[in-house]
Amino acid sequence: MLSEGLRIWRATISKGAVWSTLIWSIVFVLLLVAILAAVGAGTLASSFYHPTLPGTAPVTPVQPGRDLAGVGVMYLVILAAGPFLLAGLYGLYGQAVAGVPVAWRSFWSFATRFYGRAWGLYFFGFLWMIALSIVAGLLVAALHVVGGVVAGVIFVLSLPWAIRMAGGLFVDRLSWGESFRQMFQSRHYGALLGGLFLAVLVYMILVGLSLLLARVSVIGIILYIVVALFLSVAVPVWGFSLYRAASS
Repeated sequence: MLSEGLRIWRATISKGAVWSTLIWSIVFVLLLVAILAAVGAGTLASSFYHPTLPGTAPVTPVQPGRDLAGVGVMYLVILAAGPFLLAGLYGLYGQAVAGVPVAWRSFWSFATRFYGRAWGLYFFGFLWMIALSIVAGLLVAALHVVGGVVAGVIFVLSLPWAIRMAGGLFVDRLSWGESFRQMFQSRHYGALLGGLFLAVLVYMILVGLSLLLARVSVIGIILYIVVALFLSVAVPVWGFSLYRAASS
């Protein structure tokens, strides 16, 4: 299964459109910053007062409410932006792994089409962390240090479930319930876990070498940035490729 996952991964990252996410992520962040700056500037302008400047007004009891509303709008924008970015990234990666033709502009269409799925993955992550926190708390309370180690092992062993959940949503486009049910399949569980360990090992080697070189020269710093950008695409594509290979 790992060889099939590697084949899918290599075929996927060879598509130029997959790497468009690096550019679109920067564009998205800049747009988000511009929107937040506009909202923040509007909030500040509404509360601006100068005693000799026409068109301004003294602070009233209504003004703090306007300031609070402006801050609330900024938080809502940030809250809505996270799933939008996730939907664009994972939607493009997942569908590219599934063999669906993707283009450089596909990021934005997937961001809108898979927006609800991104919220579904957020909700799963919330439930997952709550469950792990409860288990970890009970284990640490009962076994202390040993309990913490056991909780860490449980977290690692549960990672294939997260891959199946994300893959079901963004590769096979299953519903949230269908993705959750197929998440607990035992088929290829060991291969998924092995693929994750392999990814962590390669990640640590590449990042470690690039950090070591970054301490030596400017070229090392550039290499570290290149490696970080490469891994930001290669790692999630590898996870979806493992899911695809395990599901075929």
